[in-house]
Amino acid sequence: MNFELLRAIKEKGFTQRDFATLVKDHESIVSRIVNGVWIPDPARKIRYAKVLGKKVEDLFDGQKAF
Repeated sequence: MNFELLRAIKEKGFTQRDFATLVKDHESIVSRIVNGVWIPDPARKIRYAKVLGKKVEDLFDGQKAF
């Protein structure tokens, strides 16, 4: 489970559905990423971080985008 991503989404007051719309992803993809079932590609990590006003490494367990 990606608690950092989930926390950042909630801190902004978004539901996963709201967030999915903002990042132009399907809600099921966001859910899979939050639940740790699916590893996002670098472009998606950057897009998520930008929308949430965070660094990629803050959301994805210290991993850089690339």
